[in-house]
Amino acid sequence: MNTGIAAGHEETARAAADVLQAGGNAVDAAIAAFFMSWVAEPCMSSAGGGAFAMVAMEGEPIVLYDFFCQTPRRKRPPHESDFFPVTVDFGDTHEVFHVGKGATAVPGAVAGVFALHRRYGTVPMTDLVQPAAAAAKNGVVVNDFQHFDFDLVKPILELHERTHTVFFPGGKVAAVGERVCLSDMADFLEVLAKEGEALFYQGEIAQQIVRDYSTAGGSLTMEDFTGYQVRIRQPLHFPWHGKMVYTNPAPSIGGAIIALAMGALADEDIPEDYLGEGHIERMYRVFAQVDALGKSPEHLHHAVRTWQQKTWGSTTHFNVADRRGNAVSLSSTIGEGCGYVVPGADILLNNMLGEAALMPNGFHSWRKNVRLSSMMAPTMVCNETQQPEIVLGTGGASRIAFAISQVLSLLIDYKLPVEVAVNAPRVHWEHDVLHIEPGFKGIPAISSAAQQQMKLWQRQSLFFGGVHTLRRIDNYWTAAGDERRDGVAMIAP
Repeated sequence: MNTGIAAGHEETARAAADVLQAGGNAVDAAIAAFFMSWVAEPCMSSAGGGAFAMVAMEGEPIVLYDFFCQTPRRKRPPHESDFFPVTVDFGDTHEVFHVGKGATAVPGAVAGVFALHRRYGTVPMTDLVQPAAAAAKNGVVVNDFQHFDFDLVKPILELHERTHTVFFPGGKVAAVGERVCLSDMADFLEVLAKEGEALFYQGEIAQQIVRDYSTAGGSLTMEDFTGYQVRIRQPLHFPWHGKMVYTNPAPSIGGAIIALAMGALADEDIPEDYLGEGHIERMYRVFAQVDALGKSPEHLHHAVRTWQQKTWGSTTHFNVADRRGNAVSLSSTIGEGCGYVVPGADILLNNMLGEAALMPNGFHSWRKNVRLSSMMAPTMVCNETQQPEIVLGTGGASRIAFAISQVLSLLIDYKLPVEVAVNAPRVHWEHDVLHIEPGFKGIPAISSAAQQQMKLWQRQSLFFGGVHTLRRIDNYWTAAGDERRDGVAMIAP
């Protein structure tokens, strides 16, 4: 069997490929790729964020490692919190995000790396971190997507002197072809590999963050860091078209939305042409139905349980598969970042408490010391012998679940090649607006409530996610990186 990688950046994919070529397993490769994503995709992935990893290892049950962000153990009154809105311009639409130190939840990324390595790692951590440390020191060449991404979140990156200097040399966004160096992160990574996660959760990193947050409107304390724990969960799983789909379980909601969407799609006739008006109408009916359920974790998971009883009786993502058929699907995020950078380490901290999709009852409604829900949904589809056949996931905030559902439908309903399925035009339904990418053969005249609108996008956009995907046919992996986010696919013998 060959190896397969689908990721959001060439350096991220290359870090994984080098580990696989040297004999490491899928988890070793995923760890190296995760480290590299902190350097090559710094606006989406960071030691200051959180992640989920779906892990399928030969002879073992599929498990979900939850190292997403945790709410703090204390909550400042809103008027004392450093918490404010910024507007991000996607080109064809705008979105408001909330940032500041009061938007930061407890990061889980570092704890997750070490938990995965303790259980599955075969390559020393000092080796796995080296590609990322070298890239941080020498710089990563800015590509088209990174240039666009830096410019997109410029209102946030400009909030801190360090990120302003790094990403906007001379006051202008780093140009395509320039190198962006995170020299302080290089030192942090090398020390982290030697000292372990205690450096982050008990040592100088946590202590620095707590000092800076205590007098500047943040809620994080040392107890938040020392008390953080990785959770290992049984995935949410459901049968679909003779396959078994594994995705992110409670308390997160992305997997529940995928399950409900796929269940509703199964009840719909499949239009002949995936580029035709009928396809848009099918997706609209399903997504509107699921969206009407709201974003309450309790409500959504109750709906999933009810459906099971009836029918069974900016974020980044990468996938890695090794020669033994082992696979890892890992989704990581810092939200958009809160505007703070850990001095001397180049770690951007998350703004997960400022993500509207995670706060269905409003900002500042979060409960203390609980794992946050998430839209992220690393997903696998397995055959009857529990061998992974499709491995995928995406960034994209509230668009994640519907983006994954569409790619799964194109792969399984239409049996499209992975490159075609991943890069086919998509739709998205939210806030009574039907967003439609270009590329469909026609636009249907959909009639619904008076407030319904239709948004015709002029070009494909990262708004619709970046569904990097692996697909196995017989014993051969194929791969596709989503063009919307300059995704990269690598296949090796």
